[in-house]
Amino acid sequence: MNKKLFLLPLITLLATFCLFAQQADPVAIKINGTSILRSELERAYKKSNELRAGAEKESIADFVKSYVDFRLNVEEAKAQRLDTTMSYKRDLSAARVETSYKYMQDTVYENDYLLKIYERMRQDVEINHILLPFESEAVLPADTLVLYNKARDLYERLSKNGFAAEGYDKSLPTSVILDYNRKNGYMGWVTPFMFSAKVEDAIYTLPMNKISEPVRASDGYHIVQVLNRRPAIGTVDVEQVLFNFSHIPPDKHQIDSVGKVAWREYNNIHSANDFQSLCDEFSHVMEMGDKGCHFGVVGLDSRISPTFINAAFNLEKEGDISEPVWSDYGYHIIRLLKKIPLPPYSDMRNAIRNRVLKSDKSQEMTAEKRSKMAAALNFVLNRDVYNKLNNIANDVSPRDSAFFDRVKNRNEVLFSFDNGKEQYNVGNFLQYIQLRQSLIEKKSDDAPDMSVFTEAIKTNLSTDVLREFFNAYFSRSLTDYYYLSLADREPEYKQQLDEISEGLLSFAVMNKNVWERSVTDEKGLSEYFNKNKHKYTLSGTKYRGLIIHAKNEKALETAEALAKKGKKRDALILNLRNTLNKDSVQVLMEPGTWVKGENKYVDNKIFGGAKAKEQWGYPFFLVTGEFISQPQDYTDVRSAVEPDYQDQLEKDWRMYLHNKYKVEVDNGVLETIK
Repeated sequence: MNKKLFLLPLITLLATFCLFAQQADPVAIKINGTSILRSELERAYKKSNELRAGAEKESIADFVKSYVDFRLNVEEAKAQRLDTTMSYKRDLSAARVETSYKYMQDTVYENDYLLKIYERMRQDVEINHILLPFESEAVLPADTLVLYNKARDLYERLSKNGFAAEGYDKSLPTSVILDYNRKNGYMGWVTPFMFSAKVEDAIYTLPMNKISEPVRASDGYHIVQVLNRRPAIGTVDVEQVLFNFSHIPPDKHQIDSVGKVAWREYNNIHSANDFQSLCDEFSHVMEMGDKGCHFGVVGLDSRISPTFINAAFNLEKEGDISEPVWSDYGYHIIRLLKKIPLPPYSDMRNAIRNRVLKSDKSQEMTAEKRSKMAAALNFVLNRDVYNKLNNIANDVSPRDSAFFDRVKNRNEVLFSFDNGKEQYNVGNFLQYIQLRQSLIEKKSDDAPDMSVFTEAIKTNLSTDVLREFFNAYFSRSLTDYYYLSLADREPEYKQQLDEISEGLLSFAVMNKNVWERSVTDEKGLSEYFNKNKHKYTLSGTKYRGLIIHAKNEKALETAEALAKKGKKRDALILNLRNTLNKDSVQVLMEPGTWVKGENKYVDNKIFGGAKAKEQWGYPFFLVTGEFISQPQDYTDVRSAVEPDYQDQLEKDWRMYLHNKYKVEVDNGVLETIK
């Protein structure tokens, strides 16, 4: 086949396509050789008019004038390398974070997950619970087999005989529970966040009276049984009078003696006033101040004695008072202030989210988003490389320095994104583990708080430790790369960033060359005033001069002598600097133009006002100058000159840009934009 004959229609087809594309979206403006397409100009024009109504809407012709000026500013900002300054980079970085938020969050899945937790919070569950703990903090997979077999054997016995027959009755101990996960036997009523995520899942998914198979968590194997369910009872706000033990734990004699006092006082309570009198006495003795005997809000998950919790929730009406309740701390007499039902989800969402992020549920909540992000970035895990690390973790925990000594494949790629474009090797992963470990280590007293890292997921099994480290490192790497490459995948995001960048550059170049200059360019302000002196007048007669504060009488005398020579104000200021202030500051100077009532020192010396308070460190002062009816220089009317000078600078700046850069406008294209 003749290749030339084949290529000819193809070239013709491509040329026709390109011509059609150009006709569909022609070039509207060219600035310094850079084309601005009709679609881009039209989008900017419509966005500019979005908030304008009726007659306020800008015509396309007027818009193009300001738009061209804006683009010229951007062009000049780049020419002046303002896009390399730290302030620009800082502002753009902050804008990038804010703009990227909606692309980085999976609010739908997150909200579904938080709703699931809230629905659980609407239900209290009564349970039995047993933990068979790991015997050490560093647990290897081989160690779990023996413990699992024990848990399995216990599960079989519990399923056959029940908890009571195995010695787990319904008695509630009085000791303070520091970790609900480690309490065995009858637990009573529980609510979310009291247990680790896996155990909680079992509690809220088990059928009634069903005993769970062993659930492996970070601290061992858990077995739970659901006894009952009820609508959540919320929380209670209570007061207490505490008859405390002097020693903890107390001996039998102390328990008996303190108990007698508590019951005696309880039996003397016949009214609300009686309890209040007891409360006032307790507050005075315990130095409770304004707090009084208010204990606070108590929930099922409060880390306090279960006997206290039960007594508080058994109070039915506001004002009800409990019998003395025994705990490790002493005997409590509790009064119910109010019962607080579970608030609506809308009020609790943020609080639930914060609790999730600080718990081992955090990975679950973000799992769906990570999965979508990983798919979008073509994530590939090198399983062979991970398995090598996992084989080492079978024998030694990644928290142990010996783990690092056994890793020999540090340069191998562990995972990658975008078909290998972004790679993370084993060495990178090990550096992350070492950083985590160094931050978790107990810090010295003088170390900053920010150097401490708290693990939300506390894992003991060595292979689980490796997996948790990997998941955390992968999540961080995934989020970082997704964020940095977001503009390549989200056209809308890129467009927003480009607009923000151009806005920052336009502002920066105008601020540098016009706005700041209109305030700080003393020479320019003076020249502008001298050329346009006829435009400015004073509103009446003013005193124009100089206030001089002297450190001592000798300096004051010298200043007075120099002032009497009749030199103009600027010359006098220069003379004072070169004489009195040459080696050290002997006088402070304040030039200005005033009317009566504007300055206390001028009022005192010129207008016969009250004595002015001395300047600290410079107790002597004089005022020198003259009355004027017309401004002598721009400082006399600075507030009027500065905006006028700025207007002139803006006109000059626009002319400078239009002379420097070539601007081509296709009016035919503009006419098609409405």
